[in-house]
Order: sequence, then C-alpha cells, then structure tokens
Amino acid sequence: MVTLEDIAVRVGVSHSTVSRALAGSPLVNRETAERIRMEAEAAGYQVNQIARNLKTQSTMTVGLIVPEVSNPFFPRLIQNIADHLRSEGYALHLQLSGAMQQDESASLASLLSNRVDGVLLVTGEQGLVAREGVELLQRAKVPVVLMGWVENPPDVDIVTGDDAAGGYALAEHLVGLGHERIAIVGKEPHRGNYDRLHGFMKGLEAHGISLSGNMFEIAQSSDEIREAVKRLVSLPSAPTTIFAYQDSMAIEVYRTLAAMGISIPGQMSVVGFDDLYLASVLSPPLTTVGDHIDPLTFQFVDALLRLIRKEDRQGPRVKVISPKLIVRASTAPPRSPSDLLVGETT
Repeated sequence: MVTLEDIAVRVGVSHSTVSRALAGSPLVNRETAERIRMEAEAAGYQVNQIARNLKTQSTMTVGLIVPEVSNPFFPRLIQNIADHLRSEGYALHLQLSGAMQQDESASLASLLSNRVDGVLLVTGEQGLVAREGVELLQRAKVPVVLMGWVENPPDVDIVTGDDAAGGYALAEHLVGLGHERIAIVGKEPHRGNYDRLHGFMKGLEAHGISLSGNMFEIAQSSDEIREAVKRLVSLPSAPTTIFAYQDSMAIEVYRTLAAMGISIPGQMSVVGFDDLYLASVLSPPLTTVGDHIDPLTFQFVDALLRLIRKEDRQGPRVKVISPKLIVRASTAPPRSPSDLLVGETT
C-alpha cells in the first residue's frame, strides 16, 4: 500500500507537505501541489477521507437552504451551486425553507446538527426570517453567507442581484420602442431598493411616464395571471406591453393572450425577468433580464469557501451582481388601439 511517506520520497518533499497538498492547503505552492497530486494519482494513493474528516473536524459538506423548487429559478441555482461545490470537493446538503420560509429556522437547526462546514442561505420574499438561527450558527463558528435582500442584515456576507438595474433597463427598452401604456403583472415589491419593480418604475418616471393603478395587477397563480391579463386587455386604454414579474409568469401571459387571439409582439409586447431556459424557447422568444445566475452562484459559493478555509479577513461584505437586458422577439413598437380590437373579437 502506498503511503504519504512514499509519495514524499518520490517528490522530494516532507511528509507534512504531502499531507497539506492533498488536503488542498494554500500553504503549498501550486506547482509543488500539482506534482504531489500527480504522483499520488499515478501511485494509486487513496485518501482516507473519514480519518481526515475526524482529524480536521470537517465533514466536507455545505448546507444550502432555498425556499422551494417549484419556481424554475431555484433548480438552476441549486445545480450551479452543487457543481461548484463538487469541483471543490464538497458535498451538498439541501434544505427547503418553504414558499413562505416557514421552515427556515428548522432548516438551519438541521444543518447545524449535521455538522456541515458552512451554510448558504437563500432568502425569499420575507427577507431573513430565521435571524436567531443565523446568530446561533455564528456562535457555533459555522460560516454563513446569505443570498437575497435582507432588511437590517446581520454581520454576514451577502450576495444579491441588483434587480432594480435590470428593471430600469427593461423600462428604457420599452420606452425606446415607443411604449407609453405599460402594465405590470406579478408581485408587489419586496426587495427594497434592489427590487426590479422599483427600478422599472424609476425608469418610467425618468421619461415622464406614470403607471396608473389599474395597470398594476398583483397576481401569482395561473388563474390570477389569466384574469389579470383579461382585465388589462379589456381596459378602455389597454396597455401595449405587459411586464411579467418573472419568466415563469410570462408563460401564462403568453397563453392567455394566445387564447384571446392577441399576437406577440404584433398586438402586445411582453417582457419577463430571470432569463430562465424557457425564455429562449417560447414562441416568440421572450425579451427578459438575466445572465446573472452564474456570477451570483460563483460569488455565493466563493464567499463561503473563503470563510471555511479562513482565507477571508475582510469582515462582512455585500456583493451586488447586475443582470443584463436580453432583447428577443417578444417586443416591438406599439400597435394602434384598433389593432387590439381585432384580437379581442376573435
């Protein structure tokens, strides 16, 4: 059986250097570490991970908490995080906090009892619910990083998307096409100054466009979205474009307009947010905001790994990732009011 001592002799370094290199220690320079790993692989050396974990008090697992998986945004986020962690030698322990984050505290407690090396917590619409749970992990010296918007955040690293910047870009795009009667279907703002609607409204106001109350429909379920779209289309001064708060909501907007005989974008422009895979395969492909999930994931995982490895000495930080406007075929200059009437009578 090949031992650490055998590898040390072959490479010409000390036993401790071999041990550090195979453990991924930053104390060993990259070139030496690579030579050691290549020699270990060639010799068929197998790390006794159980023994190493007992010695280092590490389980090589990271806990991830997300609200739900029914929203298509979260499965993609989870997969990206799992892939990143796997490449760094860590396993993922997933917990769901619930659509209303009712199980956030229980999820944190479960991860603590399972002795994970660190926790990635994705907040939802309620912000941070389990503040005491986060503080408990901090007292237990378990690193925690948050993703999302948190009012009066605790002293932890936070990674968040600047959805307001994306919303502003959408408004600029629609106004640039000539739209003035613009409607919103979706949720109320819930991410403070980073909320996409906050940025969207600010973008409209910058061009002197105000959104009347009947042009903002709060809806979330499929039935609510369908009824909201029908009400908007039936208005005396119907909108020429609809902003669906999420790409997943835009699907139902598409379906409802199609059932009413209203074409996209000939009679109604539609925009979404998140740039999920479905946005590119809708017919027509959806104009949206995105290209931010990958950088969000990288910063999220990287921040936690730095804390786990005690490489970060800068204290709590907030990292903000700006998304990009992605223009596709679902938007065009506005049609005339008479054009929409044709669709309504079919």
